[in-house]
Formats: sequence, C-alpha cells, structure tokens
Amino acid sequence: MLRVWGGGVYFDDAFYEACDANGILVWQDFMFACSMYPGDEKFVENVKQEVIDNINRLQNHPSIAIWCGNNENDEGWHNWGWQKQFNYSKADSTQIWNEYKKVFHEMIPKTLDSLLPKEKNIYWSSSPSKGWGRKESLTQGDVHYWGVWWGKEPFEMYEKKVGRFVSEYGFQGMPSLETLQKVVAVEDLNFTSEAFKNHQKHPIGYETINEYMERDFVVPKDFEDYLYVSQLLQARGMKIAIEAHRRAKPYCMGTLFWQLNDCWPVTSWSSLDYYGNWKAFHYQAKKSYENLLISVQEENDSYKICIVNDDLQTISGNLEIQNIDFKGKLLFSKSLKIVVKPNSRGSYFTLLKTAISEVDLKKSLLNIIFISEKN
Repeated sequence: MLRVWGGGVYFDDAFYEACDANGILVWQDFMFACSMYPGDEKFVENVKQEVIDNINRLQNHPSIAIWCGNNENDEGWHNWGWQKQFNYSKADSTQIWNEYKKVFHEMIPKTLDSLLPKEKNIYWSSSPSKGWGRKESLTQGDVHYWGVWWGKEPFEMYEKKVGRFVSEYGFQGMPSLETLQKVVAVEDLNFTSEAFKNHQKHPIGYETINEYMERDFVVPKDFEDYLYVSQLLQARGMKIAIEAHRRAKPYCMGTLFWQLNDCWPVTSWSSLDYYGNWKAFHYQAKKSYENLLISVQEENDSYKICIVNDDLQTISGNLEIQNIDFKGKLLFSKSLKIVVKPNSRGSYFTLLKTAISEVDLKKSLLNIIFISEKN
C-alpha cells in the first residue's frame, strides 16, 4: 500500500493506473494536513467541489482502498497545544472545532455517501485516530508512532510499541554523495556550510541522526563515509520497526513507513532520494516486506526465530540456523524440518543465549536459511 499524504497533491491518473496494474493499494488522503481550516459557507462549498472532482476521477480505480479526511489535524488540535500557543478563548476553540467537524465529520462523509456505493465508501476522518503518546493509540484505530525520531527513543522501542495499524513512522537517512553533488557545490559539502544545512528542514535533524549514530555505530569522520553510515542507521531502525509490526500479525495488520519518495534533493525520511536512487533502507524494505519473512526477536534469555507467511499456500522445508564467525568458522548449527501454514505467523525455534554464551557476538553472524521443498 502507498499513502497519498494530505500535505502533498492529488496524483495524476497515471499513478493510480500503475497501482491498479501492479496490485498496489492506495490510502488516499484529501489535501489537508497539520492545521485547522475555515468552516464558512464558501470555503466548505469549495472543498466539496474538490472532493466531488477527485472522487469522480478516482473511484473506479480498484487500487483505492480508503479515503482519509486529513493528516494529523485532529491529533494536532487535541495534543499539540495550539489553543495555548495562539491564546484561543473558549469561544474561539469551540468555533474552530465546530468548523472542523463541519468539513471532516459532515460534508466529506455525506458527499462520499452521495457518490459511492457502500462497498467503496471506506472513510477515515483523520489519521492518526489517536496520538502516539496516548495508550489507546496502540489498541485501536491507526497510529503515527514517533517515539523514535521525535521522541529520541531507542530503535528497540519499536518492538514494544506496536499498534493495530501503524500508518506512519520513520527515521532520516542522508542521500548519497552523488545526489548531493548535483545540488551543492563541492566546497559546501560539509556539515558547517549553509548550503548543506538548507537541504535539511527538520530543526534538529542532523543532531538527531548523530545522536542515534553514536548509540549504534562508530561515527565516521569522513563526510562521504558519514553519509553512508547514516543510511545504514536508517535501514537498521526501519528493519526493527517493520519486522516487529509483521511479527505482531494478526494484532497488527498494517505498516506504512514514512516515507517513500522526496519532492527535492534533501536529507529526509525517504527510502528513495529525489532522483530515484535507492538508499540502504529501500534495499532493506524490499527484504523486510517479502511475503515469507524470517525474523529474529530478541528476548531476555533467548533469540526467537519467527516466520511470517503472507502467501496463501502452505510452505514446508528445512530451517537452517547457524552462528558463524567472521573467519567462516561454524560456532553453532541447528537444522529443523518445518511446515509453515498459509497466512500465518509463528515462532519455530528458540536459541538460548546460554548456547552461544562463549561467542563474541560482535565478531559473528547469525545466519538463518529456509530451504523450501519446492526448491
């Protein structure tokens, strides 16, 4: 699934045609994001015509899975302190919220009702339904989980904070040197230049990347090496998130990372840079979203080998588990014949930490291979 974000644009027909042809679902936001909007008669009528135009244009695309009123407007109003920030009176707040409801709780759903058959009329007034700081965000609706990145929580928190449908989460990675060289002069390719800083719009983006990098990697001094390691950092964090969401199936049945692409050459949360080049994260995403996923879940005393099968066929074969040092020496080996049910998630082996207690984990690799009987 791809989410067309409410802070962007309605895409051309070619985008939806490509999604139809390739079996990609579309979560379609209407173009409202991160703010409150007027509710006067002229504005509401203007929005209504925009909604009508896009529903008539897009409704017959089988890729359209859900219509969403806006991105984070409800969340912002209730949890971001706007009333206090702008010194709204009680009367102001009441009027603004009533005007919000007029657009997103009344006009848009009524317009959808008038234009769509029941089976196509899937409407969600605002995403997320609950903010990531609230307990309910992990038990109902959809959640934008930003404890990692905005909250600077460790990547491992992704494994603990899993919602029912995680429709936004992310971590920044820098583009390649090749991409930056197209838009930044050679003498400005350093962390102190204003030109380089301009290609990062998060106020503490570089600081946040560096803080996480210090936790998990040796921070490179060379600029090009730093760009590369930032991509490895992004890939590591997002791997943990995606695989935690998938292992939680069927409790969690949706995981949409922020974000796929960029609208200009920039350091961002994207997996593809502005020119379409794959960051390390995009390679990892391809692997972590495979229909048959083998994933390791670390617990206090063990490592659980989990398999998620999103195919609708039973798969059987041999599961090979090996711990190998960097010189190729086999330190641990286990072979299991397993049967993986269709559309399932299960734990197939528990490797006790005591079994590899004498192994230097910083100098070895846990290698897991599933050999299907079909192969």
